[in-house]
Amino acid sequence: MVLTSQELREKMSSGEKFIVDMYADWCGPCRVLGPIVERYANKLKEEGSDVGVYKFDIESDKELAVEMGVRSIPTIKAVSNGEVIATKTGILQEAQLDELKQTIL
Repeated sequence: MVLTSQELREKMSSGEKFIVDMYADWCGPCRVLGPIVERYANKLKEEGSDVGVYKFDIESDKELAVEMGVRSIPTIKAVSNGEVIATKTGILQEAQLDELKQTIL
């Protein structure tokens, strides 16, 4: 699910545990990572995990992207209780997404 900047801010302040893919439509590596993140999100949903997986288009709110420390894309952030716990950049595989999930459990 693609979040608006307002939705992302709400999720941050709600204390929810989630992973967010910070991307842009024009970014080639982001387009490669997209389906991997989608598969991983579906896997977590099927498992009944309480960790959400979302996407955020940095072009929709560059200020928020800067606030969150995005310097290159794709950037994946693991968030828990409103704090970014871990960050990875580049194309990740499901196992690396799983490692990020473990940091917020």
